[in-house]
Amino acid sequence: MRTTTVGVLRETAPGERRVALVPRLVPAVGRLGATALVEPGAGALAGHHDADYRAAGAVVVGRTELLRRSDVLLGIHPPNVDPVRELRPGQVLAALVRPHRIPYLVRQWANRAVTAIGLDLAPDLPAAYPLDAEASQSRLAGYRAVLLAATRMDRCLPPWGTADGLFDPVRVLVVGAGHAGLQAIDTARRLGAPVRAVELRHRERAAVAALGAELLDLPRLHPVADDPELWETVDRERPAWVAGLAEAVADHDMVVTALDLPGRIPPVLLHTTAVARMRPGSVLVDLAAGPEGGTIEGVRPDTTTLVGDGVIAVGAGELAAQVPATASLAYAHNALALLERLLRGGEPAADPVLGPMLVTDRGMVRHEPTRRFLQDVTAVAGLP
Repeated sequence: MRTTTVGVLRETAPGERRVALVPRLVPAVGRLGATALVEPGAGALAGHHDADYRAAGAVVVGRTELLRRSDVLLGIHPPNVDPVRELRPGQVLAALVRPHRIPYLVRQWANRAVTAIGLDLAPDLPAAYPLDAEASQSRLAGYRAVLLAATRMDRCLPPWGTADGLFDPVRVLVVGAGHAGLQAIDTARRLGAPVRAVELRHRERAAVAALGAELLDLPRLHPVADDPELWETVDRERPAWVAGLAEAVADHDMVVTALDLPGRIPPVLLHTTAVARMRPGSVLVDLAAGPEGGTIEGVRPDTTTLVGDGVIAVGAGELAAQVPATASLAYAHNALALLERLLRGGEPAADPVLGPMLVTDRGMVRHEPTRRFLQDVTAVAGLP
C-alpha cells in the first residue's frame, strides 16, 4: 500500500489538547516520501503553532482541502466528519478508534470503503510495540492518576514524619497492572508511598514485583496465564472480586483502578458501600471510567463524587490530554511507526501487526467484536 499525503486533523472532542503529529517529526514523514498537511490550529493546545509546522516542512491547509487531498488521516479521536460526503473510498483513517463505542459509525466507514486503523488495537507482539498508542497514552494516564489523587488527598504521599511515628504513611492500592497500572505503581512508589497491587496475569505480576510493590491476592481468585482467561475470570467470578476488593480498599487511602479493558464495558467491582468504608479524605481514581460507566459504582468520566464521610471518587476521563506536549510527542512516534509500516506496501490485512489493528477494510468491518454486534443488531431488527 502506497500513500503520499498525510493529513493531521485538529481535534474537536471537548477537553482534548493533543495532536497526532508534532513539528519535530514532520521531517521524518518527509523522509518516508510523504507530504504532511496540517489543519490550522491543530497543535496549538499542545504548544505547537502553525508557523512551527511550516518551518518543519508541513503544509497548513483548511479542513476541506485536507480531507480532499489526504491519503492517510491522522487523529487522536475518530474525526467528526460525514463519511459519505467528506471521506472517500480507499482513504486510510488512523486514530484511537475504540470501535465498541461507535459501532454504527464503523459500519458507515465500511460502507464507504474507508480503511480504519485503531492505534488502540496493536497486538501483543514485539514488532507492534512502536505502534501501540494505547500503551503510550495509558502510561501517561497512570502517572496522572496518582498525581490527581495526591492533589485531592488531605495528606501528603511522601512519608514525612513517619519515621518518628507522627504520621501514618499513605497506603496505595492499584487494581490492574497493565500499562496504566504499572505506571501508577511506579509513580506512587517514587513519591514514597507503600503500594499494593491486585493483578492475576503472571507476566504483569512479575512486573509488579520488579517495581517493588506488594502483590495482594484476593480470596478465591487465582493467577491466570493470559488476557482471555483473565476477562473470563472477571466475568465468571465477579462476586469474588467484589467481596475481596471491598475488604481490601478499607485498608488503603488511595485506590487507582486501572483494569485494561479494550473493547469491553467495565464491570462494577467497587460498590458505594465498600467505598464509604474508607477513611475520610481517601481518594479513588477510576481509569476505566467511560460513557458506559466504570469499575467504581456511579463514576463518570471527568466527574468527582463525594461518597460517605468525605471519600472522593474520581472518574478519570482522558488524563493523557492533561499533559498534551508529552502525550502528543509519544502519540506522534506511534503514528510515525504506523506510517512506516503502511508505506512498505502489501496488504494490511496480511500484515501480522496491521491485520489485528484493522477496524474496517475493503468494505468490510474487520474488528470482530464490532462485526458481531452489528450482525446481532441486524438480526434482531429483522433486516437482511
